[in-house]
Amino acid sequence: MSGATDRAQAPPRDPAASMSLITELMKNPLDPAYRQEADRRAAAGGSRDAASSGHRSPILIAVVILLGFALATAVSALRVPRTHQDRQRASLISRIHQEQGDIAASSRQITGLRGEISTLQNKALARNNGASTAAQLNALGASTGLVAVHGPGVVLSVDNAPSGSAGAGVDPRHQQGSDTTSAEGQVASADLQLVVDGMWQGGAEAIAINGQRLTAQSAIRSAGEAILVNFQPLQPPYIVSAIGPPSLRTAFEDSEGGVYLHGLATGYGIRTSLRSDSSLKLPAAVVADLRYAKAAQ
Repeated sequence: MSGATDRAQAPPRDPAASMSLITELMKNPLDPAYRQEADRRAAAGGSRDAASSGHRSPILIAVVILLGFALATAVSALRVPRTHQDRQRASLISRIHQEQGDIAASSRQITGLRGEISTLQNKALARNNGASTAAQLNALGASTGLVAVHGPGVVLSVDNAPSGSAGAGVDPRHQQGSDTTSAEGQVASADLQLVVDGMWQGGAEAIAINGQRLTAQSAIRSAGEAILVNFQPLQPPYIVSAIGPPSLRTAFEDSEGGVYLHGLATGYGIRTSLRSDSSLKLPAAVVADLRYAKAAQ
């Protein structure tokens, strides 16, 4: 009872007394020793720090602005040549397509005019009892590629390998010592050269690749990734049409070019197909006029 009486008679406790420690920590968070050291440093160098920071702020802002301007200038300088290069490339491609169209139109015109000349020449020879001479001229024109020809033969299709495919056979390009920079699954100019040589070796009398008749002046070359025949760019698949005897197909398959082509199919996945045709038509070649070579007397 006495304990209860004492608690009842004790004066009430001030609630703010329990908050005095928290209030003191909020008002003076630093230790007194740290506070004295901070006041001493502020008194000794406060004016210098304020002045230096006042000078540094504008300089820092100016440096940031200059760096931003330099970065923007560099980005702009890098983009301008790229845009100019793209315009030049597009213009060059457009000119190439235009020139190719003009060449094709001129080639067709030349072929038509030569056909008319041949017809008139044969008529003139026939009127003068020169049938044998006309036949001889036609035979020479067929062998040189100056006149269109027709007859039985074979049609060979050579195409690039499908993307991502590769064969597991031997490497015929390294065995033949072919000088080519084409990708493994891509048909190269050297490949077509060896194929054509195999056709001639098999007995072909007239050959055309994608409609380009081959003559003694023909060249099969590479220009970048494109293959040129008679200076005309060709697109795959490359169709090699050859007129020759019935044994041409078997003779080609057994020739060096045929074996090489088989190696390309098994080693690189080059797609090929060979079929016989009983009636092929090959156009006349567009041959440049000779300026230095003269007929022997």
